[in-house]
Amino acid sequence: MRCIGKGAESAVMFCGIMNLPPSPTKFTKFNNILLQAARETCEESRAEAFHGAVEENDGGRDIAVAVDGSWQKRGFSSKNGVVTVTSVDT
Repeated sequence: MRCIGKGAESAVMFCGIMNLPPSPTKFTKFNNILLQAARETCEESRAEAFHGAVEENDGGRDIAVAVDGSWQKRGFSSKNGVVTVTSVDT
């Protein structure tokens, strides 16, 4: 549910509609597992991209990038967002 912008309350409603027993503890457990996997993947991807850019720049760490970001605009309190960083040399 979290990946489509819905939280625990939506999961409870969905389980009620589908006549399934709600399981908030299992929802939290799997959400935490998913969060940890996403963080690890993000860190690995970011480190790999950084090292690749440094190699292309002959070891220099002064790299020009373009940054853009966006988020869901539900009263400016959204917790879902995305950021893209692209090397200017790309």
